[in-house]
Amino acid sequence: MKDSQNDKRTTIRVRWWHIILLAIVVICFFGLAWWQWTRFQSGSGTFQNLGYALQWPLFAAFAVFAYRMILRYENEKLAEENDPATDNQPYVADRHKLEQQVTAIDDDFLPTRRNDNVEAFNKLADPAARRRQAHQQHSTQKKDS
Repeated sequence: MKDSQNDKRTTIRVRWWHIILLAIVVICFFGLAWWQWTRFQSGSGTFQNLGYALQWPLFAAFAVFAYRMILRYENEKLAEENDPATDNQPYVADRHKLEQQVTAIDDDFLPTRRNDNVEAFNKLADPAARRRQAHQQHSTQKKDS
């Protein structure tokens, strides 16, 4: 049998294939930026091409930023899961909310419900009756005018 203490991962490390994949993404984004820049400089280029040429490097920077943040958040999550002092305890940020939970609702807080029977409800919800009533109101308004 395996010991559950040994099965716990400590951190997610930067791997060589992470770097290669991220480098490929960044190179592709800069390649797309260069392509849009050459389209902008050509005779048929527009300012839309210039906008894309400026956006693609930002997308590359975001990919690097997102990768770093994902590693950081996952490592924080693993550290929290592996910490024996905090097992089965709420996060510190949520303690204030959890300690002040409402356990019962006052009776006068919610509006009272009507006790209609099924026949009365069906009579109120009948679309044909509503159309007849609307038609009668419309015809009485025409007579009054």
